[in-house]
Amino acid sequence: MNNQMLIIGSKGGVGKECVKHFSMIYEVITISRDEGDLRDKDFLKTLVDKYDPSVVINCAGVYQKDFYETFESNFLSASFLTLEFYKKMKRGHIINICSSAANSSGWKGIDYGRITYNVSKFSLKKFSNMLQSSKNKSVKVTTLEPAQINTKMLKHKSKNIIPIEPFYIVEVIHWILNQPDSVIISSMEIQNDSRL
Repeated sequence: MNNQMLIIGSKGGVGKECVKHFSMIYEVITISRDEGDLRDKDFLKTLVDKYDPSVVINCAGVYQKDFYETFESNFLSASFLTLEFYKKMKRGHIINICSSAANSSGWKGIDYGRITYNVSKFSLKKFSNMLQSSKNKSVKVTTLEPAQINTKMLKHKSKNIIPIEPFYIVEVIHWILNQPDSVIISSMEIQNDSRL
């Protein structure tokens, strides 16, 4: 198995920390908006044709964008890459950084943008979990579902919640990647402590 890791969304908070951490362990290939638009299907196909990673970490995502951009970025492009790399890889691991929003059923007064974001993340989680359950390949697929992370995407900081630092998410990814072959973590939710 090769030692190539593809990090999508490599310039965001978690992606940047992944590059810093995993560059010492893997041959890291970084994909960000500088390389191309993840909503461009031709660009996505180029990524799949060009690279042969043993690990794919998808950190890309948007929040507070319009309906189509949210679904194209958070679900369509992410699930397309997940499926196409899954089909191409013989062994390895695909980890989609999702959100605890994927597990939300909503609340009274939830705004439309938040509904769109939550459903886009739920869709990615469901797609990834179903692909993992198919067991068509010896490739593990995991969704990691953190709550508030201390990145630029966190627009509304609560005084009662301490955001998770990106380096901690990277430590969790490292732990997931180092589980025995017989252990599959299909999804993991990480919540903030709000009892402060």
